[in-house]
Amino acid sequence: MKIKDSFEDIFGSKSRVMVVAAHPDDNEIVCGGIVARLIDEGKRVRLVAMTNGGKGYQDRTDINEAEFAKIRLKEQLLAGKELGIPENENFNLNIPDGELENTLANIGKVVYHVRQFKPELIITHNPYDPINIFSRDTSWVNHRDHRATASIVLDAAYPYSRDRGFFPEQLTHNHLAPHAVEELLFSDSYSYPDVLYFDITRYIEKKRKALFKHLNAFSAETVDGEFIGETKLLPGKNYERLKHVKI
Repeated sequence: MKIKDSFEDIFGSKSRVMVVAAHPDDNEIVCGGIVARLIDEGKRVRLVAMTNGGKGYQDRTDINEAEFAKIRLKEQLLAGKELGIPENENFNLNIPDGELENTLANIGKVVYHVRQFKPELIITHNPYDPINIFSRDTSWVNHRDHRATASIVLDAAYPYSRDRGFFPEQLTHNHLAPHAVEELLFSDSYSYPDVLYFDITRYIEKKRKALFKHLNAFSAETVDGEFIGETKLLPGKNYERLKHVKI
C-alpha cells in the first residue's frame, strides 16, 4: 500500500485551523495527531465542541447528566492540553448532548468563532453519510450530533460567516468582521477514493495520551484497539484520514 502524506499540501500555507466537533472527545479521535503536529509546527488551532457529552454515561447508575457533563468538559480541556491547545482556544458551547439541531442560533454560535478566529480551514464531521463505512465488514451510524455539526459548519462557512447581512450584531456589538472559509476537512471518510492521509507517526503518543484523558468516555481497550489501531496503516507508521473539500 502506497500512502502520500498530504500534510504539507493542505496545511503548509495555513496559519490558523479550527476544529468543530460534536462532543468533548471527538477532536482527539478524529484529528488529535494532526492537531498536535499543527501546533508543533507553529500553527494556531482553535477547538469548538458543540455539545457537553453529558448523556454519554451509558449504563452507569452512579451519575446524572449534569454531573457527567462537568466531567466531560474538564476532560476536554485536559486532552487539549496534551495536544498543545491553549485553554483560551479550547471551547465548548455546552449544548445538551444528543439535542443538537441545525438552527440559526447554533449557526450563529459557530459563525462567531469563525469571524473571531478567522481560520483558513475547518476540520469537522462527515456531512454526507448517515452510515459511516470503515471497511466491507465494519460500519456504524454517523451520530446525529455529528451530522448536525457538519451541517451547521457548512452553513456557517457559506454564506453566514462571509456575508455582512447575517448576524450583523456580531459586527457592531462584538467588533468582528466577515470572514470566508474556503477549505474543509471531513472525518469518517475512509471509503472515499479521494481521502487524504496525514502522517502523525511522531505525534501518535500525544494523541494516545490525549485520548486517555477522556477517562469516563471510553476504555483503554477502545483507545488502543480502535482509535490508535485504525491509524496503523503501514508498519511503524500512523496516519489520520480526512476528505478535503474546497468551497
